[in-house]
Amino acid sequence: MRTPSASVVAVCLLLVVSGVAGVAAPAAADTFVTMTTDVSTEDPVPDEAFTVTTTLANDDDSDDTYRVTDLSVAEVSNRNYDEDDEELAVLDVSDPLEPGSERTYDFSVTLEDTGEQTVYVHATLLSPRGERKHIVQPVTVDVDRPDPQLELDVSDAVVGAERTVNVTVANGLDTAVSQIDVRVSSPSEALAFRTSGRVRATLAGGDTAAFSFPVKATESGQFPVEVTLAYSLEGDRRTVTRTFDADFSEPQNPGEIRLTGVSVTRGPGGVLQIAGSAANVGSTDVESVLVSVVDGDGVRAADPQPDYFVGGVEGSDFASFDLNAELTGDRTTVPVRVEYVVDDVRRSYTTDVRVSQAALATPTPEPQGGPLGGLPLLPTVLAVLVVVLGGALVLRR
Repeated sequence: MRTPSASVVAVCLLLVVSGVAGVAAPAAADTFVTMTTDVSTEDPVPDEAFTVTTTLANDDDSDDTYRVTDLSVAEVSNRNYDEDDEELAVLDVSDPLEPGSERTYDFSVTLEDTGEQTVYVHATLLSPRGERKHIVQPVTVDVDRPDPQLELDVSDAVVGAERTVNVTVANGLDTAVSQIDVRVSSPSEALAFRTSGRVRATLAGGDTAAFSFPVKATESGQFPVEVTLAYSLEGDRRTVTRTFDADFSEPQNPGEIRLTGVSVTRGPGGVLQIAGSAANVGSTDVESVLVSVVDGDGVRAADPQPDYFVGGVEGSDFASFDLNAELTGDRTTVPVRVEYVVDDVRRSYTTDVRVSQAALATPTPEPQGGPLGGLPLLPTVLAVLVVVLGGALVLRR
């Protein structure tokens, strides 16, 4: 930010025309009182405050002590301006201005539009005789966008899931900037950034760079995010700060996997066979669905299917899965972990699948032979055929 330059004081007419941009020639209320105005920068940024500094001086040869009663900055030179629409800044003062003395005042002014603009400093002085003298001084500035520019967007995610705040830095200058430091913060307790700072060595003129900041939102809605960019340009260290109203809304009915129609039966060797469907109860697609048995006390995943990769499931659709597990002791549930990706965010949870008493019971050994006393099946069938054929021959005789 430029240090205000000194302005040469001269006696002028009641209303003067601005000279060099940002430095106004002195204006006078009479032959003794003058106003000199300068600005903190000749190139202010839209929607960011800059300082207008005004000095009122009463000449040594003056016989009167004036009282400064009104000070303001407006968009027009007419002192009867509209305070609601045209006033930019105002100071509530009542200060004496004695012969040979001066008083300096600072206004904080913000302009929205870009381009060359003229603002007017208004001052009212009250003489000892009750006469009011009005001074108006124009100041011209060139309002321009900051370089580099900052943009922010937030990736979609459900509440509680980690998403990214993406900050784009665009260098609109013809020359490179260096020692780039981007930082994010928020006064909202709903946002928790895992990383709040990123750095980059250089950014060439006309180039852009993206910086990602992982964050979790505990609520859905819009929250303020303040982005501060510090960088060096031709040996000068500069800082730009912008506050964004960032959108952390949750997607409409995002994809969500639930297990439905789950059944458990006991198979050969006492291995439990778990079958069911991974149903997407949301309207958006989910990816990389994986269902698996979680090892723990009295339970372990078993072959041939300790886990099952379902893959993608479209919105309002489902896909089947099969798992195997073994239980020991008095365990009656099987923990099943469900993992999937929705809106580029990995979600997971574990649910307990209850095993029925029938499935927990020891299975009846499978019979080792046919229905005739344990004889092998093929010899038994042949013997029955011989008996039937022999009986048929006897009847024919």
